[in-house]
Amino acid sequence: MHANHKAITAARSKLGTTLNWLLEPLCFLCEENGEWRHGLCKHCWQRLPHNLSCCWICALPLASCGLCGACQVTAMAYDRIIAPTVYRHPIDQMLCSLKYAGRLQWARTAAGLIVDCVLQQDLDMPQLLLPVPMTRKAIRRRGFNQSAYIARLVGRQLKIKVGFDVVRKTRETLRQSTLSRSQRQQNIAGAFALTRPVAGNRVAIVDDVVTSCSTVAELAGVIKAAGASEVNVWACARTPA
Repeated sequence: MHANHKAITAARSKLGTTLNWLLEPLCFLCEENGEWRHGLCKHCWQRLPHNLSCCWICALPLASCGLCGACQVTAMAYDRIIAPTVYRHPIDQMLCSLKYAGRLQWARTAAGLIVDCVLQQDLDMPQLLLPVPMTRKAIRRRGFNQSAYIARLVGRQLKIKVGFDVVRKTRETLRQSTLSRSQRQQNIAGAFALTRPVAGNRVAIVDDVVTSCSTVAELAGVIKAAGASEVNVWACARTPA
């Protein structure tokens, strides 16, 4: 009887170990190792291109921290951009899969990276998060707004209100990634409008990636003109120069 009890206990223990292994969430990227942080295993997490040395204002990756050339001579509509990673492999693959292949699990990774970075900063938390909006036509075409997904998760973790309908995109624009810097500024000019007041609020714009800053600068200008006291940008990644 005693031997049978020991055998049953050992079998249960082995079964429990096997079930834990089978049910352990796998890394979104390699799909081999168990999840360690924000959907990634430790190995894949350590491979991420963290944006550790960048411009203090626009988060442009630099050889050493400081102000980039553009921010030294030009005042931006936003106060600061926070972008924890550089837009290169595997971050580019992750965000493209989110945006163009509908792999929404990457929104959790992007949001987790943003939250970790924000919590490391000595800053006053915003009172409102605003995802970069898309037109209704663009949302129907893609099926979702990736910035809204990321903003929802960031807001949930930091307990900050998300204004999904506070700002709207008023017209279709060309894809910014296909244009030169000057074309991007012309393409996005006048494309945003507020639908609700933001005066006196600290606001953070949420996006997946910041490239030339044209989109977030245009949106920040609209928000600042409406009386927001501070406008920062929180994005998962920043493209290098």
